[in-house]
Amino acid sequence: MQREVRSKLFFSFRERKEKFDQKKRKSRNFIYLLGCAALIFACITNFSAAVESIKFDTTFGGKGSGGGGFGKNIHINFDADNNIYISDADNKMVHKLSPDGQFIMQIPKEKSQEPLFDKPGDICVDSDGNIYVADITATHIKDTENPKIYIFAPCVYKFNPQGELIKPFFVDKVDVRPKTVLPARLMIDENGQSIFGIQPKDYDRPLLVEVDSKNNLYALDVKRAVIFKLAEDGTEVLHFGQYGSGEGEFDDPSDIEIDHQDNILISDRGNNRVLKFNSEGKFQFALGKKGRGNSEFIKPLRITVMRNGETLVKDSSQFVRAMRQHPFYEAGGPFDEGNSSYSTSGSRLARNLILNQAQDEQSDLERLRERVQLLEEAEYYRYYEKEDGDKDGEKEKEEDEEQQAYLIKKTIYHNVIERIQEFSASGNYKGRVIYKIDKQSEKDHDLSFLTIDRLGRIYLRDDSELTIRRYTVSDITISPSEIDAVYTARPEYSDSNFLEDYEDIDTQPNLKDEEGMFNVSQSLLLNYDLSERWNLRFRDTTIYGERDNRYVVAPKPEDSYNYGDEGIDNTFHTNLKFVTNPNIYKYKELNLYSQVLYGTTNLRSDSIFTDLNKQRSEHEGDARALILGIDWDILTKANLSFEYLDLNPNYTSRNFTREYYDVSGNLYEVYRSQNKARILAGELNIKF
Repeated sequence: MQREVRSKLFFSFRERKEKFDQKKRKSRNFIYLLGCAALIFACITNFSAAVESIKFDTTFGGKGSGGGGFGKNIHINFDADNNIYISDADNKMVHKLSPDGQFIMQIPKEKSQEPLFDKPGDICVDSDGNIYVADITATHIKDTENPKIYIFAPCVYKFNPQGELIKPFFVDKVDVRPKTVLPARLMIDENGQSIFGIQPKDYDRPLLVEVDSKNNLYALDVKRAVIFKLAEDGTEVLHFGQYGSGEGEFDDPSDIEIDHQDNILISDRGNNRVLKFNSEGKFQFALGKKGRGNSEFIKPLRITVMRNGETLVKDSSQFVRAMRQHPFYEAGGPFDEGNSSYSTSGSRLARNLILNQAQDEQSDLERLRERVQLLEEAEYYRYYEKEDGDKDGEKEKEEDEEQQAYLIKKTIYHNVIERIQEFSASGNYKGRVIYKIDKQSEKDHDLSFLTIDRLGRIYLRDDSELTIRRYTVSDITISPSEIDAVYTARPEYSDSNFLEDYEDIDTQPNLKDEEGMFNVSQSLLLNYDLSERWNLRFRDTTIYGERDNRYVVAPKPEDSYNYGDEGIDNTFHTNLKFVTNPNIYKYKELNLYSQVLYGTTNLRSDSIFTDLNKQRSEHEGDARALILGIDWDILTKANLSFEYLDLNPNYTSRNFTREYYDVSGNLYEVYRSQNKARILAGELNIKF
């Protein structure tokens, strides 16, 4: 009687305690979710005003040799009415398209015409609609007859709006005899007469061209680092610039642009900056330095001054996001289940007990080496940032593409984020536009940056199909299509039998041990790149297992039992990463992470032959944990981390309640074990 009263009192107390714990658990989970939502909202609103994304607008072009189709090597520019002009080096022609990409005309007008161009390059259009195309040509040297002598040189062809040639402009002195002996080759002119052609060193060097509001032409000699200002008739007004890294000097320029005040902007690729000169060629200022932060560049590629006067700069920097580990065994950072001796002790022990899936511990050095970070420029320069004209790059191009494809194939997802920075007319940073290319997408994997028009619209090209896609700038929005989602499920079933025959005179087994085990694991990973420096990741992992065991002792049937257990673990991870310094040799990041765990287990054992023995036991256990942490690179070679852990239990896999019944089937003992801990841990790592 006393045992029965004691048992009722215990169960009454346990029910009240469980209800109280349940309310407390719900309250704690609500506060946790509310805190996560507030943190995410604060971070998004903090940078959303300064970061914009792109939205697909239209597509046009494709492979062809006229009528709106073009080859692979092209340059593109726009007129005041947003018509599109494309110089096509492969087909030796120029295309004019409407603002929506419809064919208007081409130069030369007929495919059958003798090609005018040799290798058309950069292109621009003045306010009157005249078209300027950089190329190479041979021109007759005055006062040379019988035979005539021609000299090859870079030039800029000027066409009227109808595509009729007006005249070529030259930046070299081509109307005087050479003062040194130069090799020449015998050629035949259009009249069948023998002539000599001279090809000086660097005669085929590229020119970059742009016009100002007064229709003056600026031709940038890339090889010689000189800018020529030419009047409407091609007469040289002035020239300025020189090779170097000082004020007004540049190295390997990649673009030239004119702003609304007729100032000249040069993308100084070799010095990772943008230079500004006034219309008289006087140096104004240099914008940017090498790096991946705001107002920093990695080899600037393109400059566009929009109609509102603001300047857009696209550089070569690429921010790669790739997941290489399996979702169940993803190593590194706060998502590593071996990251802390505290962080998943309950979960890990529970899985070992229920599922027999022990996980190896990692050393601190291994975790540091495997830490998930950006794949930065040193590793990816070879595959993503080849410079035009790089002989080694051309030589190894096919090998590089195969290696790149292999690397991408080995990842679960693989994205490349690129950015375009926005500046005021005075050079102050205002914000940036980011876009992401999915390297595993059949449709998008081969997209590459092409140019930006004066409305701020971005043009990307499919390098396989040679189509051009136009995108408009839009506010950052979380779109399901932009979220990387990985779902993995793994079922496992095992069936084992063990037979043993004691030392007797028969061959019948005295002991039979039969066991069946079923495990299923599933993981859902959600990854979203808020920008090239902000990353948000969620991962939810659920593991369920059950086991049935039949243990039969033939000589003593009263000792035969059925054993069974089942358990489930669910772990939810959240990680918010901010790359505080994305530069490869000064790389630093800040991680805020959390982990919530819940697990439950039911075990039972009872006699098989209840007419002989009614003994049985029932065990119910649960586990909960909340982990909050910060992982901060305070210096390039110094890392500081703090972790708060609320573990229930801490020393065991579960907090168990156990009930034992005697041979008559009566409850004779109830046992409950419970332990928990709150831990605050810090760690400082310094690399010497």
